[in-house]
Amino acid sequence: MNQKNFRVIHGWVDDILMDHAPSGYRLRVRQDGGQVADLALDQPVGSVKIEDEVSVVVASSRPGRVLVLIDHTTGDGANFLREGRHRRPGEGELLLILAVALGWVALPASLCFVVLYWLVTYRIPEANRRRASARIDYLIDREYCRWHAMRTRKGSVP
Repeated sequence: MNQKNFRVIHGWVDDILMDHAPSGYRLRVRQDGGQVADLALDQPVGSVKIEDEVSVVVASSRPGRVLVLIDHTTGDGANFLREGRHRRPGEGELLLILAVALGWVALPASLCFVVLYWLVTYRIPEANRRRASARIDYLIDREYCRWHAMRTRKGSVP
């Protein structure tokens, strides 16, 4: 990744709050100039306390989530990317997953539709046509036999 994809926030820990959101914790870092950065933290780093001097690395695309936390007061740090912390999929990713899942779920329904369509448009009308054709053949044969029997009974043989 390019260095432009990341941003470093330097300041002092103002507060660490337990959050009921999926991230788990909120870290407030007071920067120079009085600005406060409110960041999501997957898990607290054991030795980080209020008023510790910290540097935090965040992604430029998602500046609210801590990727790396360095405590300058104690010398501890944590790289959440290296530790394999996974984020939840975004809306676009969920939409793609949903589309693929619905595609696989819809496959049996699509196959059933194709079979039913084939039955309704081809197989059933073809069977009805054959049945009607056989019935007509039977009626013609029966009529021919009747005609032939009547002709031979009268004794008139051509």
